[in-house]
Order: sequence, then C-alpha cells, then structure tokens
Amino acid sequence: MSNGPRKVMVLGAGDIGRRVFHELAQSAAPRHVRLAGRDEEAVLRAANLARFCALQRGFAPAADHAVTDVTDTARTAETIAAFDPDVLFLAVSYQSWWVISTLPDENFRRLYAANYGPWLPMHLAPVMKAMEAVRLSGTRAVVANAAYPDAVHPALSAAGLSPDIGIGNVANNVPGIQAATADRLGCGPEEVEVRLVAHHYVSHRLSRAGDSGPAEMGLAVLRDGRDVTAELDVPGLLRRLPVDYRRTGGLGGHAMTAASALSVLEPLVDGRDALVHAPGPDGLTGGYPVALEAGAIRLRLPGGMTPQEAHAVNVSGQEADGIAEIRPDGTTVFGDAAMKILTEELGYACAELPLHEAEDRAREIAGRFAAYRDRTAR
Repeated sequence: MSNGPRKVMVLGAGDIGRRVFHELAQSAAPRHVRLAGRDEEAVLRAANLARFCALQRGFAPAADHAVTDVTDTARTAETIAAFDPDVLFLAVSYQSWWVISTLPDENFRRLYAANYGPWLPMHLAPVMKAMEAVRLSGTRAVVANAAYPDAVHPALSAAGLSPDIGIGNVANNVPGIQAATADRLGCGPEEVEVRLVAHHYVSHRLSRAGDSGPAEMGLAVLRDGRDVTAELDVPGLLRRLPVDYRRTGGLGGHAMTAASALSVLEPLVDGRDALVHAPGPDGLTGGYPVALEAGAIRLRLPGGMTPQEAHAVNVSGQEADGIAEIRPDGTTVFGDAAMKILTEELGYACAELPLHEAEDRAREIAGRFAAYRDRTAR
C-alpha cells in the first residue's frame, strides 16, 4: 500500500471507466490515478483529457495511464503490481448492457424481455480474468467492480475470486427515492436517509416501472435518524420515480452509474467512513446498504431485517433477472423462460454455466449477437 498520495487504478477504458477516472482526477485530495486499458491511443488521450480538465479547474492531479489487455493475465498482474494501488476499480465487460438498445426496436424489445441474467458470461469472464491477475499481482488493494456484481460476485466467491464490493445497480435509485421523500415531507434531502435492499432486476425496474415487479425489495426511510417508512405511501412514492423523477437513461444515464461508483470509490480512496449502497459486498448476491468503516465493509440493513431475509429478497430479484440459482461451486443455473428468448433470437442455449466455461460462452454469445445484429440491420 502507498505511503504518499493514495493510489487508485481504473482497469478498463470504456465509457464507465473513463467517466470515473475523469472524476477521480478532479479533486484537491492527494491522489494518484491511473487508467489502464488495451488501446494505447485511447487511454493516453483519456488520461491527458482528465489531467488537463483538472488543471483548468485549479487542481494538479497525478493522472496517467498504462496499457494492458485484461485477457493477458500475466501482463495485467504486472501492471497492477507496478502501480501498487490502494483501490482498484474494475470497469471491464465484453458487452455493456446498453448495446442491445442499438438494435431495431422490435428486436430490442424481444431480447430485453430475457432480462440481464442470461448475459452473465459477458461480465463474468472478464472480471474473472481481472481477478486472477489481481491475485497473481499480490496487491492488497480494495477491489470494486462495475460489471453485474449482483451475480458475478457470488459466482466468483466459490473460487476465492470475488471483488470486495460492487458499484451501481441498487445505488442508482437511492437519490430519486431520497428526493421524492424529501419533497413529500417538505424537508431537505440531507435530512433523509434511504436504506434499500434490492437486486439489479429491481433497481433496473424501479426507474422504468416504479415498482419491483415479481421480485421483492427491502426499504426503510429515515428522517433525522427516525424511521418514517410507515408514515409514507411508499408504493406511491416509487410510482413517481419514472414520472416526476424520471432521468436520462441509456448511455447518457451512465452519469448516474459513475456517480454511484464515486460514492463508493472516493471514501475508499480518501480513507473516510461512509454509508453507501453497493451490490455484491463480500461476494453476496444482490444489493445492500453498506457502511465503509476503517477500511471494513459492513451491512447496514433496514431496521429489523436479518441478513438471511436480505438474501432471500435478493434471490427473488435474481430469479426475476433470469438466473434460477448460483450454486456453492459457482455454477450458474439459468431460468428456462429467459434462456428460451436467447435461444429463439440468437440461437444460443446454456442451461448451466460452470466457471471454467465462462470465457467460451462469452465468445459464443458475442459471435451470435454480432450475426444477429447484422441480420436485423438489413
């Protein structure tokens, strides 16, 4: 671990990685931030952009870049070890969630109905490669992951390869609930604290439908430390999220995901305590309110909710997302209805996914999706 400025590495120079790197550099805090990606020209330009924007605003960050491909485990391990980060942010995925939205509307709607679960190999495989590099590097960094932590982390936990914490998903609707509650109570949002237990499926649905659908969720709302949940029309508040509190979605909506990532990363980088929301803490399924305290990650569940109840809530969301089960050995079992959609649309079928098949399955999905996109574009 570093003795001087705190070091944070962003591994992955896609949209989320670049956004987070850029914001980490815009700070007066003593930090050294490094962006690592496979395209040297792209990471050089992104690193210089972040540095120059920071200078324009009066900051003077140490912001630079490194080149590695996450599929090259040895080189990635060397890249991590050479920097020796305090915090490592993984922003690696073979296909981001928004890519299917580039299809013609009819095809997009059909694939969208499968939900996120069947696409797991596209996120599991690169994160597993990155975590193998992390272990090989010998780093003691806290590792945060952006790629579907709700399911990736419990799958990798069996192999001892789960990142420490995830970002996004459960966190993304918390500000909307906080704002809606504050407006309803006629107080400032700083007086309102939200504690939400929800899987990716639920967090995705809340902003679009204003409810949790067939899945469960756990929610407590506090005002100045007092639980006021029972005094609120919670279903009515949630229904307002996609109406009065609607926000930009799609690729532009990555600003929210980046903000959720920063809510976790900045306390970790700066060494301060915080109450945040995060998916996959310590390899758990789904999303939780979490306290970051003296470098430790601890659940802070709604009052009266046990960890077992929180797990059950998140399993209901996992099932709605198209994953029937994640077994103790890391094998993922997919829901029949969800997988049937990918079979009908892409010709892809996978009932069960052992960890060692993740890379091959990801390549298969990528190839079949590329062919599907070509066909539907005609």
